Amino acid sequence: MKKLLLIIGLSLAGYGICYGQDNIQEAYFHELRGMEDSTGTTHLFYRLYEERSFQCSEENGGQIITSNKDHISHFNTESLADSVKFRDYFAPWCIDGIYDAEGINDYDFYENDPEKWVISSSYEYVHGVGDYLGNVLNFEIPIAIKRESAISNQDYFPLEFYLSPSQDSLFMDSYGTTIPFPGDGENWPEFINYDDFLSYADSLSYPLEMAGISPEIDSVYFAKDKYGYLYKSTNYSGDFKLADSSGAFTKLAFDADSLVVYSLITVRENSEYKRKFIKSDDLGTENSWTDLSIPETDTRFEFLETDNSTNGTLFLADSNHVYVSLDFGVHFSETFSSEDLITGLYKKPESNILYVLTKEELLEVNTETGESISLKQLPVSNEPEPHHADLPRSIELHQNYPNPFNPVTVIGYRLPVRSEVTLEVFDVTGRRVAVLVDGPQQSGVHQVTFDASNVASGIYFYRLETGEQTLTQKMTLIK
Repeated sequence: MKKLLLIIGLSLAGYGICYGQDNIQEAYFHELRGMEDSTGTTHLFYRLYEERSFQCSEENGGQIITSNKDHISHFNTESLADSVKFRDYFAPWCIDGIYDAEGINDYDFYENDPEKWVISSSYEYVHGVGDYLGNVLNFEIPIAIKRESAISNQDYFPLEFYLSPSQDSLFMDSYGTTIPFPGDGENWPEFINYDDFLSYADSLSYPLEMAGISPEIDSVYFAKDKYGYLYKSTNYSGDFKLADSSGAFTKLAFDADSLVVYSLITVRENSEYKRKFIKSDDLGTENSWTDLSIPETDTRFEFLETDNSTNGTLFLADSNHVYVSLDFGVHFSETFSSEDLITGLYKKPESNILYVLTKEELLEVNTETGESISLKQLPVSNEPEPHHADLPRSIELHQNYPNPFNPVTVIGYRLPVRSEVTLEVFDVTGRRVAVLVDGPQQSGVHQVTFDASNVASGIYFYRLETGEQTLTQKMTLIK
């Protein structure tokens, strides 16, 4: 609808979009994923975030507006071809209230084929899935359903997908609820309207977030509750048993040894959040988890990657270093370091190749020699303008980092002059969940931490208001 209004407005009024220089305020790589196709070629997928500011014409208000894009790109490591796979952007216009937008919450691939995909999309555009398992479907994953009826008062918003290793089941996470779909696309239900989808979701969903599926034992499922505590089912039926409640679990990683499971967890000690590394030698059953020692660093570990072809091999990364263990996490040694912030890892199975993404570069690292090859660099034209001056030239609200996050993230903003500032966080229904700043702020660069320990997983918006301007950004909490 917004796009339609935009077209009508521009056609009737003859408005220009904006005038003045297009200034890139921020740009960086993040969110690396990888897969191997049937020939053994590695396909990498990453996001390139760009934030731009535009000066509107005087007749359209003269204000500075900010847009961003976070497209997902596909990099073929054999052909070195690099192209945008899925579009993700938010573009406001000088005409008040008009914008163009599309967002990708999650995506997955099946049959080892980068052209067979399933996506969860939001914002204004058509959203849906690819030809799942080779079948042509007329099924759309719906955007946020803010609906209360006799059947449901649950908001189902597709946040994340899990495809079982045997590809006989697809799971969609939605605000602490998991909804299963049969793997055979021909047996997917037909949803004529949202009420049909609500009925289907209510009848089959279970009140936990999917956390992982064993790659070797397809019947073993893991899920998390709203606190991030881990649950396990040995025969998918919704009958999940508590597996560990020592902290908030992040991504699970499975060893080539089918019984070994790793995870980074976040715990609160003495009013501070700390990252711990734990391991189970009994496929995650209760009381089988033990703490492992990790290298002492000044930053939190954010990434955990295993090699599913070799027992006991795993990689941990903090902000600037990658460590490797060859003995199930008992001992670690540094295998790579970078001056730039590390934003993703992917280990190619049955090889000594580790792909490392930083904010500035995509690298291929030889884990035996430590040598690295640059595959992709942040384009020179996309480099953000330097901010050497102490005083910013305009109000800026930056993308939070990390994003997605669990449960703590940092939000940065810049003020050109002393201002009355309100920085608030809202859920997709518009309900305010946190007030981070409310009062006068000096000019300059500011950062504030948002602790979402007591908030459910989902899409949130944070809004910065001053006496002159209002800026909004989107962020994703995944527990």
